[in-house]
Amino acid sequence: LYKSSPTTVVDTLPAMMNSIKMIHTIARYYNTTEKMTNLFIRITNQMIENCKMCILADSTSGSQLWTQDPEELVRNLECCLKLNEAYQEHYRLTKDKLLTMPKGKQFDFSETQIFGKFDLFCRRVIKLIDMFSTIQQFLALAEHKMEGMEKLLKDFDKITNDFKAKQHDLL
Repeated sequence: LYKSSPTTVVDTLPAMMNSIKMIHTIARYYNTTEKMTNLFIRITNQMIENCKMCILADSTSGSQLWTQDPEELVRNLECCLKLNEAYQEHYRLTKDKLLTMPKGKQFDFSETQIFGKFDLFCRRVIKLIDMFSTIQQFLALAEHKMEGMEKLLKDFDKITNDFKAKQHDLL
């Protein structure tokens, strides 16, 4: 969770969920819903940080996004969406597996608390994918120098430069 890429974290999710299930079943300290929810929230927060590190390429500045290759950036953003999807899927698979054993402890935690922040992050990521895909498309149009597109491309460049100048943290 701390040093791997989101793609690598996806591969470790089944083992991690199994470990969390064992902690919930066996550990005395973590036998409350509140403590297990807090554990899941911490894992979720670390996954978000992991995604940000992957996207920003170890930079703390949101302006780093503008200097990256749009194609590579979109691929990294999509990896974050896949991580969120896989995380929630493995959580639900583990929850369903526990439901088949009615006498054991169940995963009856607040999914809104656990996944809410990651879902909000993914909404921003989807908007960034749309924005950088559009930029990529306009750059491709600019290379072809089509007749009548000069004013449109000039306006698009102005809008893009104005957006860059605002220095928002896009993540």
